[in-house]
Amino acid sequence: MRYIAIVVLFLLLIPNTNGVKSIAPVVDEIEISQEDVNCLAKNIYYEAPAEPYLGKLAVATVTMNRVRHPGFPKTVCDVVYQRNSRGCQFSWTCGPKARFNNNLYNQSVEIAKKVLTTNIKVVSLDNALYFHNTKVKPNWSFARPVVQIGGHIFYEPIT
Repeated sequence: MRYIAIVVLFLLLIPNTNGVKSIAPVVDEIEISQEDVNCLAKNIYYEAPAEPYLGKLAVATVTMNRVRHPGFPKTVCDVVYQRNSRGCQFSWTCGPKARFNNNLYNQSVEIAKKVLTTNIKVVSLDNALYFHNTKVKPNWSFARPVVQIGGHIFYEPIT
């Protein structure tokens, strides 16, 4: 099944130490597949199962930033399942998966649909392409931290 959506961009306003970023409505027509919804929902679910709404939305924002970035694949599923020389971009695609919870997964599906059909996102993550759980400490010299949301730290590339 394919969806055609008229997209009106409403950005989630996130207060930060610099104040609140502004919003700019944009209208566009895009085609969204059920496969896109499923891949984004799985990435939200497995990367941020216990996170509140904002944490789940942040994971979706980074995923979609990658889809739009020239250094990454051009589809949601290709971004989610991308591999590199060190393994998988998202650890759950190569390793064991968390115990499945239908309610949490359904929340992830709803967020994925909203992200794909309305382009809602976390504004302060406009340039973020990476994140990791606070339980790990990667040595990423190619990126700088932007913000911590829940149990994840989000990064943008150093240009």
